[in-house]
Amino acid sequence: MTTDFDFIAACMPGMVLRTRDRSEATITRVTPADGLIHGEVRMFGPCVWRRDGRYRDAPAGAAGPLDLQPPAAVAVGPRKTVSLREALDPANRPFCCD
Repeated sequence: MTTDFDFIAACMPGMVLRTRDRSEATITRVTPADGLIHGEVRMFGPCVWRRDGRYRDAPAGAAGPLDLQPPAAVAVGPRKTVSLREALDPANRPFCCD
């Protein structure tokens, strides 16, 4: 679990995040004074998370499938392109079965 993401500051009602098991969690209420984030997980129901994204009712506070995940940053990098001519050139086929 990452502790460097501030869920309390980032979460707003209506925001949709993912849990560790990739379920959708819709934030319904944030109470910064209590350090709690309230929401609903599809196919599970109402949930409450702590300020670090851990599911509040987890046994012994252990990490589990209902923990919130920070929104993923979209990685933008150079796209790899291959020309059709190069792909069909017999000299560029490294394996005997290609």
